[in-house]
Amino acid sequence: MIEKIEVSMTSGDVHNFRRGEFGVENIEIDELRGIIQISYANKEGGKKYVLLPLQNVEKCEYLDKEIISAATPGNGNKMESGTTLMDKI
Repeated sequence: MIEKIEVSMTSGDVHNFRRGEFGVENIEIDELRGIIQISYANKEGGKKYVLLPLQNVEKCEYLDKEIISAATPGNGNKMESGTTLMDKI
């Protein structure tokens, strides 16, 4: 689950998105469709999506939160975070 993302476009624009901020509900990178999809919460006008084509992305940095398996002895469920840097997608 992507918590926050910073996308630098080839045009020089930089976009920042964070779950829970300004109604951002979900952030996904779909490599098969070649897009980064940002979903916003429902409002009176409907649901809003932002689609960023990967071909226009120069650099993408995001924070991905993963749940460690409950099968780990003595630890239970934990949240672990990490950062991934994708250059020239």
